[in-house]
Amino acid sequence: MTVTDRTVAVLPMKTYTSCLLSAIALLLWVGVAQAQDRHRSFDASPGERLVLDLETGGEIVIRGWDQDRVDVAVDISGRSADDVVLDFNRGTRVIEISSAFRSRRSRARVDMLVHVPYQFDLDLATTGGDLVISGVTGSIEGSSMGGDLLLSELGGQVNLSTMGGDIELTRSKVDGSVHTMGGDVSISDVTGIISGTTMGGDVTYENVRADGSRSQDVVEVSSMGGDVVVDEALYGADVHTMGGDIDINRAARFVKASTMGGDIEVAELDGWIEANTMGGDIVVNMVGGTAGDRHVNLESMRGTVELQVPEGLSMDIEIRIRIAGGADLDAFEIISDVELAVEVENNPNRRWRSKGEVVARGRVGSGANKVVIHTVNGNVILKQDG
Repeated sequence: MTVTDRTVAVLPMKTYTSCLLSAIALLLWVGVAQAQDRHRSFDASPGERLVLDLETGGEIVIRGWDQDRVDVAVDISGRSADDVVLDFNRGTRVIEISSAFRSRRSRARVDMLVHVPYQFDLDLATTGGDLVISGVTGSIEGSSMGGDLLLSELGGQVNLSTMGGDIELTRSKVDGSVHTMGGDVSISDVTGIISGTTMGGDVTYENVRADGSRSQDVVEVSSMGGDVVVDEALYGADVHTMGGDIDINRAARFVKASTMGGDIEVAELDGWIEANTMGGDIVVNMVGGTAGDRHVNLESMRGTVELQVPEGLSMDIEIRIRIAGGADLDAFEIISDVELAVEVENNPNRRWRSKGEVVARGRVGSGANKVVIHTVNGNVILKQDG
């Protein structure tokens, strides 16, 4: 067996110390390159405007305060921190801040904390990151390419959107709209006319109402793929979703509701309703008196429909249950507190894949309000309150 000697080179102490100091210096330089703090402050008056045009990603926090100046604290981190270019410009009644990368391959995070006077306009554009705004009154508009919008204690006009995040608007007195392409929308404790829409999430309205100076405050909600929950819509509700349930707790004047794949429930309605679903149940409870427009049009392509009306409401009633998919004609029924004439209409055309329809008609009082209920393979329940 052959044993090979290995020689270990030992550096002189002076050389070792020199290498160690060089390594420490290099680490310190890298640390500086990976994290930078920048701060700017500008004198400003209430009612001026802040413009942010940020091509870098990061969290942006904007807060209102009681000082006549705009304070900006920027934290830059990441491997390409040195490639970030920040530009500050003070114009006439406007402060402009922009960020960009020197190279397309640069990667860095630019977080920003901004304080502005309580009364201040905001014009915001960012390519990514959460946007948090609180305590500001003015014209607040802008968009984010990918982050949540967290909005509270705002006043004035709001028009904000995000391409891929949730939106939460609370404790505010605003008009306008908020929109997201891929997240939930939650609007609560808000006074004003505000619209929330989403392409792929739930929409929730809770304690949202007019400020008393408006003739109407219709709740308008649209979602491409989520539930819609409205706590109160005292001036009417117009809500639509492509793939979720619709739940309205209390409404007046009217409700227009449609969904492609979910249930519809209106717990209290003092007004008329037009609602349809492609694949769910419908439950509506009409309250209040019998005066005014109380027409009803409810349609489900596959589900049970239940309607409760005030006692004494004048109605001209038509109910149809289409029997499809091989089900028997007596598989579903109409249950009514109102006397109805029920008959079965056979379908001689088999191309419809339906054996026929169960049809009920009736009249209460003058028949002033047309009540139409259609469903496929589902029961219909008509109740009178009292």
